[in-house]
Amino acid sequence: MNDNMIQELLYGLNTIYGTVLLQVILYGSVARNTNTSESDIDIAVILDTINTKDYEEPLLDFIVDMNLKYDRVFSIIDIKVSDFIKWENTLPFFKNVKKDGVVLWKAA
Repeated sequence: MNDNMIQELLYGLNTIYGTVLLQVILYGSVARNTNTSESDIDIAVILDTINTKDYEEPLLDFIVDMNLKYDRVFSIIDIKVSDFIKWENTLPFFKNVKKDGVVLWKAA
């Protein structure tokens, strides 16, 4: 991921989620530097909200735009902060995000 891609990603996610966005975490092969040109870009967004359904349509539109612009597949998953805290040391997916993840942005 280059700096322009990261900045556009962060701007778009902040625009979509606003104040409920707590963290943006890059995880997976790109975060571990084991990616290939075919690798997707895995992003976890940690949210301070109960209902993530409100954000599905704008997020999907944004992901499609990013995929087309950069000819890469962006896999973005939204996670409620309460779920992340509850499962970060138990479930393999959450453990991997915590262990291998690179925080791209964090709310002040």
